[in-house]
This record gives sequence, structure tokens and C-alpha cells, in this order.
Amino acid sequence: MTKELLSSKRLTALKNVQSLDPNFHLAGAVGEFIGFYLLCEVLATKLQNYYRADNNKPELDKIQIQALTASLKYFSLTFDNSELKSVFSGGKGLVGKKSARQLRNGYLHSLSATDKQEIINKAPHYNESMKKFLGLLWAKYNKAIKTEQ
Repeated sequence: MTKELLSSKRLTALKNVQSLDPNFHLAGAVGEFIGFYLLCEVLATKLQNYYRADNNKPELDKIQIQALTASLKYFSLTFDNSELKSVFSGGKGLVGKKSARQLRNGYLHSLSATDKQEIINKAPHYNESMKKFLGLLWAKYNKAIKTEQ
């Protein structure tokens, strides 16, 4: 019998992130985008740090694509690599080609009108990717709970 790497305790902690939703969606497309991104960021950071703890590595306070990709693989979670990068890539990015993370940073740190407009234009695409990412963990949690009952 193999040990479940995402223990019930860890899955519950990940599931509890859902209750932290700041309800930014009430502020329209930009708010909805920001709300989804923040939930994804918290989940990705937790998942990445669970992986790092299991492998005796120090925690990271930021998302790194390589570590996040390794975390997903480690926990047997499948998510399209290009979508992962489109949501979580860091750095500055180019106008019209920014990741969700870059847009969130540009808008929240400097209230960039250009980033705000790009968020409005791309929110439907990014929101779908972020919902899929969140859904990975919610589905795993629900499956684990049913198995325990």
C-alpha cells in the first residue's frame, strides 16, 4: 500500500483556501480575475511547500514554475504546462503577452491602466485556466473524503 502524499490534513488545508475567497468577483471582471488569481496563488504556494517539506527543502514564499511543476507531478496532479505558465509565469512580461501573475502584479502594485485593460480583455481565458487549476485540488479533496467515508 502506498502512502497518500496529499494526506487528509493537507487536503483539508487546501480545501479551506476556498473559504478565503475575498469575493472580489462582486467588483466585476477585474475583481473576479484578482479573486481567482489570489486563490490559485495560495493553493500553488501551499502545494509547492508541501512538496518541498516532503523532500527536505526550505519553503519558498513565492511561486517558481519549476518547483510548482515538480509539485504537481509529485502529487500526481495533471495540469497543462502551457496553461500553468500562462497563469504563474513571473517577471515583467510584454504588453499583450503577460501571464495572469504578471497582470495581477502590474495592476495591484502600480494600478497600471494598461494591465487593467489587458485583464478585462483576457479575464475569460485566464479565469477558465484558474478554475481548472482550482478544480484539480477540489476534485482530489472530494475523492479523498469519499474514500475515507
